[in-house]
Amino acid sequence: MNARSSIVLGFLVALPLSTGCAARTAPFDKLDDAQMTILKLQADTAPTSAVPGLGNFPIPIPGMTPEMQAQIQAGLQGALPQLQSVIPGLPGIPGLTQAPTAQATPKYNGYMIAGQTYGDDDMKDELLDLFGDQDNFSPNAGQCFTPGMAVIFTPPDGSPNVEVMISINCNQVAGNQWPYAERGMTPDSQNKVRNIYGKLFGAPPPNGQY
Repeated sequence: MNARSSIVLGFLVALPLSTGCAARTAPFDKLDDAQMTILKLQADTAPTSAVPGLGNFPIPIPGMTPEMQAQIQAGLQGALPQLQSVIPGLPGIPGLTQAPTAQATPKYNGYMIAGQTYGDDDMKDELLDLFGDQDNFSPNAGQCFTPGMAVIFTPPDGSPNVEVMISINCNQVAGNQWPYAERGMTPDSQNKVRNIYGKLFGAPPPNGQY
């Protein structure tokens, strides 16, 4: 083999090393060892009440406004447990119900957390490759934003989380460190996200937040 052939062969061997996959865009380029948490989100549609757990005042009192009766009702409701502790067997007052113990619903950025999982390393690589390539996104984002999923990467070195919220229905993403001007997804990107959602949370809710 002459010197020229050796140079050409060396170039061909080195070529794949220099033309491999492009590096991910920051901040997704340094998250291989991060913990990934994936949340299923939904809008907070729980009904609210000014006085939860209280029924109607049992007997209307002539000459008293509804507001005054509500104040009396609230006072009786607050005093009833103390009276029952002093007088065992004291029955409840019709129309008054004990207020249920409120349990705080976990939320993420104002949206209720309907599910939580962690995925696996293959899924993490897939999402990092997706988020880390600008070609996966387009300016064709929807005008709405109803996120049904959030992906949170927690670096092991204590750096701030990298978080991405995804609204498939609205074809729009948002993140606390989103690196691109484009927030819409390409059709291929949408399909990847749909497949991941289906693997983790099953079929999307009909006509719901997704």
